[in-house]
Amino acid sequence: MRLNTSRGRPLVAAFAAIAALSLGLTACTSDPGGEADSDGSLTMWIWPGGLSDTVVETVTADNPGLETSVIGDDFKQKLLTGFTAGADIPDITGVKGEDMPFFLQEPDLFTDLNTLDIDDVVGDFPEWKLAEATTEDGKLLGLPIDIGPAGLFYREDILKNADLPTDPDEVGAATATYEDYFAFGEELQKADPEAHLEVSAGGLFGKIMGQSETKFVSPDGDFLGESDAVRNAWDLSIEAWDRGLVAGIEDGSPDWASAVNAGVLPTLSGAAWYAGDIKNNAADTAGKWRVTQMPGGPANIGGSFLTIPAATEDKEAALKVIKELLSPENEAVMYTETGNFPARITALDEPGLHDGDDFFGGQDTVSVFVEASENMPTVYNSPLDNQVAAPYYTELGNVQTGKDPEQAWADAVAAAKEALESA
Repeated sequence: MRLNTSRGRPLVAAFAAIAALSLGLTACTSDPGGEADSDGSLTMWIWPGGLSDTVVETVTADNPGLETSVIGDDFKQKLLTGFTAGADIPDITGVKGEDMPFFLQEPDLFTDLNTLDIDDVVGDFPEWKLAEATTEDGKLLGLPIDIGPAGLFYREDILKNADLPTDPDEVGAATATYEDYFAFGEELQKADPEAHLEVSAGGLFGKIMGQSETKFVSPDGDFLGESDAVRNAWDLSIEAWDRGLVAGIEDGSPDWASAVNAGVLPTLSGAAWYAGDIKNNAADTAGKWRVTQMPGGPANIGGSFLTIPAATEDKEAALKVIKELLSPENEAVMYTETGNFPARITALDEPGLHDGDDFFGGQDTVSVFVEASENMPTVYNSPLDNQVAAPYYTELGNVQTGKDPEQAWADAVAAAKEALESA
């Protein structure tokens, strides 16, 4: 099945209007939010937690004209509203990783950073992450703030009580494939029948898809929802559910927090930033956690960008601020303060970053995620992936409430095809 519009054309009629407006934005001289004033002021938008408060304060001290707005709720929609109106456009803005495929369809809304002086920094970022912000014709729309290499978090004390390996390297070897991982979980349940490996079937499905080199829509708009990659992720998620290894609760919910604290979820797979969720919701378990490599290979979950809208007048001044925000020193501070894993490779050599995390028993967790990031697949992310993928998550939820898995698969594929046809 083929998408009705090519990758370079607008996705919806409303966005066509934005594209038309963008042609005039670069020459705009009166937009109050989109240009550097004569006093050198710059505006920046970011969402809560997108940047470290300490880093923003430090960079603002060096750039007194910088005014940062923290935008809650639907950040993407707020940005689109500004583009549509041709007003209130920031000079610098964050773009979430999941939203970048959408904005890649209209690159004229942003500055191609390759036209600016980035040679001194661009080589410090992973090629696979830069690819996520690069158009087919080579325009680079953003520099990465962070990346989301995933790992397997686990309770050392619970595994020890079950006479299972506890050393991170040994646990990684014992859970290297999903078959190994599931067998490991069954051994764990012999000692602790209440223990589960995964939060939900849908959550596991998403992480396995994150390890794949293809997703749900090809660069040419072809439907990939029946591909081997999608079917494998589905089958493994169903297998984990059938083997009783999935808790069947909502990630991040009160039930999740209770399960983590009670040891019902002694293993949790997720991105580096997931450690912050564990710390915030299970503070009393400090010192008991460790982390190792993901079963099945590396996966990236999340990671965002800083961009310069085309309407920005002083693009060099905006780039200077971005370079300062993403300096190795500041990237290291962001990781320690927010859990956002540094996208800038040289930040990983900053003093103290490998000293160990007391919550993880003094383990150097950073090295685990460095290894994952160095082996990450480069993946094409379609702006339609989320809406095409949604039926699979819905149907996996239905399986957890008793629906036949094969019927759920058929219904997911049919709904996903319909979602692509109607896009």
